[in-house]
Amino acid sequence: MRVLISAAAARMGGARAHLLGLVPEFAALAPEDHVLLIAQPDLIAELPALPSTWTVRADRSQERGPFKQLIWEQRMLPRVATRWRADVLLSFGSFLPLGASCSTVLETGNALPFTRAYWQLIEKSPVRVQVQEGLRWLLLRASLRAATRILVPTRAMRQDVVARLPEVGNRIDVALWGVASFFHHLRWSEPGSTDSVVFGVSKHGINKEFDVLVRAVARLDARLVMTGTPEESRWSRESAALAERLGVGDRVCFAGDLPNRSVADLIQQSRLLVFPTWCESFGLPLAEAVAMGAPAVAGNIPACREVGGDAARYYTPGDPTSLCDAISELLADRMAASDLAQAARERGAHFQWRRNAEEVYATLQRAAAA
Repeated sequence: MRVLISAAAARMGGARAHLLGLVPEFAALAPEDHVLLIAQPDLIAELPALPSTWTVRADRSQERGPFKQLIWEQRMLPRVATRWRADVLLSFGSFLPLGASCSTVLETGNALPFTRAYWQLIEKSPVRVQVQEGLRWLLLRASLRAATRILVPTRAMRQDVVARLPEVGNRIDVALWGVASFFHHLRWSEPGSTDSVVFGVSKHGINKEFDVLVRAVARLDARLVMTGTPEESRWSRESAALAERLGVGDRVCFAGDLPNRSVADLIQQSRLLVFPTWCESFGLPLAEAVAMGAPAVAGNIPACREVGGDAARYYTPGDPTSLCDAISELLADRMAASDLAQAARERGAHFQWRRNAEEVYATLQRAAAA
C-alpha cells in the first residue's frame, strides 16, 4: 500500500502526541508499505529512524498563512498524492483535499465544532471570529462528507459527529489513542511531602475550566500547579487574575510549557491530577495519569468517562463546589486514593499506540479497497 500522511496541522496537543505515538508503530507494523509523511520540522526531529520505504518532508504551512495554506491543501496536496501514486491519503487535521484522486481518511480529533455550547460561545465573539469559525465549519463538514473513512479516538466522539452529521455514521471508525511508553513504565506513589499538591494539566483553551479549578482550590488547604504560563492565552490570563482576586495567588503557580516527560515528573510529585474540561474527543492528560496509576479528577463528560471509567473521579463541569468536593475526598481519604490508583494502573494498560496503529492501519486498508 502507498500512503500519504498529511500532518501539517499536528502542531501541538493531542494531534501532535498522536502522530508521535502512531508513526513509529505504523512503520514497525507495515515496514514494506511506501509512506510519504508531511509534517512540521520540529515534529520530524522527534521521530526515530524510519524504514527506507518512508519519505519524510518538512511542511512550511506556518510560513504560508491561512489562505495560502487552504489553497495548498486543496490544489497542491492532491497533486502530491497523484505524484506519490497514493492508494490512500490520511489527513491529521480538520480538513482534507476535496478533489483528491485517491481514497481519503480524515482523522477528526476536535469535538468542539460538534457541540451546541461551542457555537453559543462563538455567537458572543467578534464578527471576525464568527465568520472565520463559520467558514471552518463549512470546510470541515465538506471534508467529512467527502472522506472515504473517518477516524475518531473514542465512541463518545463518534456520537458527537453522528449527532451533527448522521449521514457519515457508517464511515466512522474508532481507534483509541495511546500514551507515550514512559507513562506506562513510571508508577505513581503517594508523595512523601506533607504538601497537598493538585496538578492541573492541559492547554488553556476555550473548553478548559482552569477558572473552575482555581475557585475549587481556593476553598481547600492545597497548592495548585498548572501547566502553561499566564501569557499562554486569554483563558490563562483570566485564571491568573482570578487567583489574585481570590487571594490565593501564592498557592497557584504555572509550571510552563512542559515536555511530556516533565509532565510525568509532576504527576509523580502531586497528590492527584485534575483535568478540568467541559468538552473532549479523548482526554490525553487523563489517559496519561491513568496509565501511571495516579488518582485523577476530570469533567463528567462522555469522553472522559470512556477514558477513565471507574478508575477516576468526576465533577460537574462549570461547578466549583462539585470539583472541590471531588478533590477534597481524595485528599482526605488516602485509602480511597490508593484504591483508585490501583484501578487506574490496570485500566491504563489499554492505552497503547501499537493497538492504535493496528486500528488506523485497518481503516487505511478499508479505505484503499473502497
